[in-house]
Amino acid sequence: MSKFLVRQAFAEAMDLHKQNRFDEAKELYNKILTVDNSEPNAHHLISLIFMAEGDFESSKMHIEKAIDKAPEQAVFHSNYGSLLHSMGEYQLAVNAIKKSLKIDKKLYQSHYSLGIIYSDMNQFEKAIASYTTAIELKNDAPEAHNNLANLFSNLDNSEAEYHYKKTVELVPNEIYPRLNMANYFIKIGRFSESIKCLNELIDMGLESKEVFNSLGVSHKGIEDSQTAKLMFGKALELDPNFLLAQKNLDSIE
Repeated sequence: MSKFLVRQAFAEAMDLHKQNRFDEAKELYNKILTVDNSEPNAHHLISLIFMAEGDFESSKMHIEKAIDKAPEQAVFHSNYGSLLHSMGEYQLAVNAIKKSLKIDKKLYQSHYSLGIIYSDMNQFEKAIASYTTAIELKNDAPEAHNNLANLFSNLDNSEAEYHYKKTVELVPNEIYPRLNMANYFIKIGRFSESIKCLNELIDMGLESKEVFNSLGVSHKGIEDSQTAKLMFGKALELDPNFLLAQKNLDSIE
């Protein structure tokens, strides 16, 4: 395979990869590696597919080969850290991602990943610092605002509200940013505001059993038992086995 054909194969494989056509992409990456087994980008990219498929050992083998051949690539170390996190090796994951930041201290995905890992390690101050840095680097990243909002909410920190609102602003047509914000308002007793958020979702055609259940909780919070029962009933219409909605309904009957 000539260098031109290798470049062509890479382009096709990456396109298939983006389309989640993993088997076809892997076949092309393997062809490239048959020609040049030391090609770090092919090892890196096929590693990402194995990680997405849950084949962590194969993913680990390839990402380690990629790092061995190109240790100066920050993103390789960053994705290695994400893999180690998926394998439950939290401290090793942190170490790998810190290596990536020594190479490129402005790599957004590394700061974001550290936020996730530190949260899982219950090192919340470090998680906040990591998400904050990620947002400073990429203020239009809804996933970072959402995760930081959830973290602040769990810590009863009022800064959660700003980041929930920012998430909704960035992805206004998705269900979970508004639902998360509504549940935060429920948590702090601002039921009228949670009802407003949830009704916006229904108006957008984004109703779900969780939306109706949260509406029920909100109406119960303002002592509107009739509407609360109606909302819990709608949640159960969508999923008769939704135990939380059933429990909430039973609590007012």
